[in-house]
Amino acid sequence: MGTNDSSPRLGRWAWLAAVAVVAGTAALAPGAMARELDRGGRPPFTNHRLAQEDLAWAEENLEAARRRLAQRTQEFDLLVENAADLVGVEQSLVNDVIESRNQAAEFIVVAYMTGRSGALSAELLALEHLIDALYLQHVIAARASAIADAYDDYERLLAEAGDRLVFVLDRIEVVHRDIQLAHRDIPLLEGQLAEARWVTLVAAIHGEAEAELDRRGRRDPTAAQWEALRQCESSGNYLVNTGNGYYGAYQFDQATWETVGGSGRPHWAEPVVQDARARLLHARRGWQPWPICGRHLR
Repeated sequence: MGTNDSSPRLGRWAWLAAVAVVAGTAALAPGAMARELDRGGRPPFTNHRLAQEDLAWAEENLEAARRRLAQRTQEFDLLVENAADLVGVEQSLVNDVIESRNQAAEFIVVAYMTGRSGALSAELLALEHLIDALYLQHVIAARASAIADAYDDYERLLAEAGDRLVFVLDRIEVVHRDIQLAHRDIPLLEGQLAEARWVTLVAAIHGEAEAELDRRGRRDPTAAQWEALRQCESSGNYLVNTGNGYYGAYQFDQATWETVGGSGRPHWAEPVVQDARARLLHARRGWQPWPICGRHLR
């Protein structure tokens, strides 16, 4: 590797500068890889056990993604620092080679008239004792050989440093891509965790209703029966506010809604929540809360 060929090293310096910019912006990048809940359709609103399993899965995957991001970020910082050190090593070796060659050139110019190895200067020929001249020639030759050996060592070290730098830069690219993916995954996983927590809360209502049904020996109405009740009460409109103190698909009054754990106006609640609380109400009191339309639940 020639000491005057600086273009590859300049390219690496430019690459490293780009990496420094990426390091500052990686935390802002979006990401990808989060697995969707795969249960072939609706979340398990009515199955408390499955809802809890999904919640545990969401918590575990979010924590794993956060750990991975922390590990990759730490590795990224170390790799960038390592790359900077390696670029410094390369530059230091190049400077040493140049300095050694300059010293050798100065030494030979002083020692020889022509500046080429093997030609003795007039000063050497004028020495009184030939043995002194031969000794000095030997010293000059030995010095030139040592410089050549040192130069070979520099070339070897330079090549090793260059190979190591290429490896580190390749690894930086891989780790940076992982960081981008983690930054995209984490918001998705956080959303899935929030969804799983909400599903678990709804499933807990159904769990309470099932326990009441078992304790009281009541039969659980079918989906068709519930649909008939909603059509009778509100034409199936979960958002309806009739203005007479009854709300939502099941026409809850406020007091009854609160007895089954509801908060806010009943028609503000999501349909799955209204369904769950209506089921709990039926588990506790049967069809009676719906004096007219309750016949559909018998």
